[in-house]
Amino acid sequence: MDTDLYNSERVLVSLEAIWRALTALGHQRLWLRPPDEHGMTWQIVTWDGLTVGERVRATGNWWLSADANAVYTNPQRIVPDGLEEMTWLTVQRRVAGGF
Repeated sequence: MDTDLYNSERVLVSLEAIWRALTALGHQRLWLRPPDEHGMTWQIVTWDGLTVGERVRATGNWWLSADANAVYTNPQRIVPDGLEEMTWLTVQRRVAGGF
């Protein structure tokens, strides 16, 4: 077994992989928030505004945020205004488009 840590490389995490991870944690509905005029990252947010994932624009790599394990119910079915909901279909469309 090769244990040379210097040969290790970071694995690219895709939008599909992070969406699968977040839904496996129990998040039922997620939304994409585009960068603002000063921002450099796309964010994945929950109904209550928690950022659970971010995309590094320079690399295209996705990261889970510290709030990813904070899963709350949404009994009032609140939907954030103006954001794209992430469903299996929308994730597949974005991935096919190179996102």
